[in-house]
Amino acid sequence: MRLLFELSGEHPVLPAAEALAVALSISPNSKQMVSEPGVSVIDVPSLKTLSSANVYPFDRMAYSHTGQRHLFSCPPADIETELSKAVEKGEFPDKGSVRIRVNAFGEKKGASIKLALEKDLGGVLYPKHAIDLVKPDISIRILLSESAHCGVVLHEQEKRPLGDRKPAKRPFFSPISLAPKLARAMVNLAIVKAGSKILDPFCGTGGILLEAGLMGMHLVGSDLEWNMVEGCQKNLKHFGLNDFKVFRADIGSVVPNLDSMDIDAVVTDAPYGRACGTRGEKVALIYERMFRTASQVLAPGKRLVLAIHDPALLKCGPDFREVQRIGVRVHRSLTRYLMVFERNS
Repeated sequence: MRLLFELSGEHPVLPAAEALAVALSISPNSKQMVSEPGVSVIDVPSLKTLSSANVYPFDRMAYSHTGQRHLFSCPPADIETELSKAVEKGEFPDKGSVRIRVNAFGEKKGASIKLALEKDLGGVLYPKHAIDLVKPDISIRILLSESAHCGVVLHEQEKRPLGDRKPAKRPFFSPISLAPKLARAMVNLAIVKAGSKILDPFCGTGGILLEAGLMGMHLVGSDLEWNMVEGCQKNLKHFGLNDFKVFRADIGSVVPNLDSMDIDAVVTDAPYGRACGTRGEKVALIYERMFRTASQVLAPGKRLVLAIHDPALLKCGPDFREVQRIGVRVHRSLTRYLMVFERNS
């Protein structure tokens, strides 16, 4: 089955990368078929029927507004024709009220274009389907980008929960904490499914572990500072998470503190040596020791995902290969780089 994602416009690369990573965690043979501004179409082979799509973890997504069952993609001029064909082929239920919405990206933006198109397409669906703009049985989305893409909405992402977990709203706060969206996307880039064990060896206030735990992961975290360890534990418990082990440890002594070595991914916001102290150790040396620890706990094919401020300080060594690098501008003097590495065989 092909899924259509309506992506956030907050970043040119990260939303599509996250959407594909989540699909790969469910079905390793998933493939991105279309990537355009605001749009990603992904073939997920494990989804054979609409009922199987209902269990897809759409709610894990940080940078997607909607997840849809893809109906068709076509030139914008052919939308009405293709929608008529979809109706004739029974691509969605014969009965039930319907609502159709159009969203446009890039040069296609424009409220007047969207409203006119919604009216025309509503005429294609009526009278076979009653039009209900408030609580329809079927919600259809048209996404206008380089091409036009149509899907039946399976999930609409709620914005409020992420906002409720902003660092300033947690019991223990630090101004250098990652935003929930970015932390959640980092976990997703690790290509892990619910039930996986995530290690954050620089856990700080626990933002990454918090998002991973809310996605059903088992949590292991450590930090060199006692106040961060205690604060992280407090934050996790505040949001109802109890399946975690968080302890004080230097990056070089993490492994002896682990109950087992079955770590599925290491995801962390590594020290930058700016706002947080490194106790005199050069950041580059901390990164070297981090890779040594990661190589001990990760099996071949498992991923290390980290945020850093300067990739030039990073030497991953022979046990890992870099598979992705995404720059995310924070402000004028700081760009975070999301670095994704995979353990070699």
